[in-house]
Amino acid sequence: MLYWLTCIVGIVGVDSLDLDLDMDGDLDGDVSSVPTPIASFLRFVNAVDVPLMAVLSFLSVYMWVLSMMGNYYFNPEHKDVLVMAIFAGAFVVGVILTKITTAPLVPVFRKMNELEMAEPAVGGVGIVISKQVDQQYGQVEQKRKEGAPAILNCRISSDEPILRGSEVAIVSYDQENGTYLVRAL
Repeated sequence: MLYWLTCIVGIVGVDSLDLDLDMDGDLDGDVSSVPTPIASFLRFVNAVDVPLMAVLSFLSVYMWVLSMMGNYYFNPEHKDVLVMAIFAGAFVVGVILTKITTAPLVPVFRKMNELEMAEPAVGGVGIVISKQVDQQYGQVEQKRKEGAPAILNCRISSDEPILRGSEVAIVSYDQENGTYLVRAL
């Protein structure tokens, strides 16, 4: 609830939640063909195509409503064993309802992903939308032929920042930080 309330009110935006998480792992062999229970669950509720926060929001609302109704009608004495049984039932029914609810959203998000991958950003032109682009931070909006414009996190290699509204060329993509290198036009 706190996440959605802050998004609705606009207190916390995506820009202010810039986290840098580093993880290292070492796997041997081909594990992509072995389904794990979590991967199977995510695939079942369409979390592969639909954003995970939307799927979890639907699941949470359904489980809450089902748990409240189940305890109100079937557990007036508030017995712990019955509470757990109602919770387990609410989870199972909530997962099914979430799958049904998110099914119409799958084609929409697949199309959005196709459009995003269809047009590469490198080699294109964009407009600076942040206060400035410097060696530390910056954002550029790149118009796309199809779909919504892309907002790209960018950096520059020179010392002089590029100010808002300036047109820039997108030169390369840095895999390590997930940012684009831009230069002024």
